[in-house]
Amino acid sequence: MISGKAQFLIAMPALEKSIFTDTVIIMAEMEDTGALGFIINIPTGTKVNDALKLLQNDSSIDKDIQILFGGPVQTDFFWFIHSNSYESKSTIKIHPDIHLSSALEILPLLNTQEAPEIYFSGVGYSGWGVDQLNREIEEGVWWMGEFELSLLFDTPPDQQWNTAIKTLGADPEHLIDLTDPLDPIVN
Repeated sequence: MISGKAQFLIAMPALEKSIFTDTVIIMAEMEDTGALGFIINIPTGTKVNDALKLLQNDSSIDKDIQILFGGPVQTDFFWFIHSNSYESKSTIKIHPDIHLSSALEILPLLNTQEAPEIYFSGVGYSGWGVDQLNREIEEGVWWMGEFELSLLFDTPPDQQWNTAIKTLGADPEHLIDLTDPLDPIVN
């Protein structure tokens, strides 16, 4: 399959009892103006082909792909992580072998020769303002690292967070939240 490493953001214990508890986020962009990522381990319970039927779209995907919850921002944004065989001006290159595009761009291509291989689908994204993510990483709220793409492709969503933490050399059972509970930035 695909080889190489990608940037992932791993939620630390400080994010317990939040929408980001135990999440793994694949990073799409990290610029001076902000950061953009997509949660990859929260399935919504809906499958792409079921959503296509609801949209009255006659196309289908030959795999049984769950729609993921990518994050709390713009939850009406429907996206696909796909092979690098398709690229438009708005496509984000997450890794040399995998790209992310709006589903609206890909849907007309389904069931045609031009359709890329679809790996994942989701709605919404996770975003951070200028220096926000860097500050949160420094505070211990997130851990950013490069991981093998097997974390994305070969690890079930319900095991991705534990696998990522163990890859860092930590035991998920013994992580302690050392963030300052009086720090208004973390809370």
